[in-house]
Amino acid sequence: MATHLLAALVTGLIPVLPVWGKGLLLVLIVVSLRYYWRLHISRVVPNAVQEVRFYQVDVCLVRTVAAGFFARLDDSSFLHPWLCVLNLRTPTGKLHSLIVLPDSVPVDVLRQLRVRVKFSS
Repeated sequence: MATHLLAALVTGLIPVLPVWGKGLLLVLIVVSLRYYWRLHISRVVPNAVQEVRFYQVDVCLVRTVAAGFFARLDDSSFLHPWLCVLNLRTPTGKLHSLIVLPDSVPVDVLRQLRVRVKFSS
């Protein structure tokens, strides 16, 4: 969301761009913000990750609104004490992301998740 707000601010400050161009860019930024909000925050898009169940070190079952499938924890997953971004890659190569905030899961589960991500790379 901060990235979208920064993009909107930069678009408004570009002096060479005509007003209709700024308007078009702002509409595109708003559409992008709406899509990513529905994908990662409200999780109502059909391919949004709803649930992840780990079975082995890096193999997990991913459930979306549309289907369920097995995926592997990708090396590009991001760990921070305030945020975890799990990138899950299907056998066909498609990448799904799940954003986990510290207040959305119990502390011990988040700790286990960080250890799993750290040692699966």
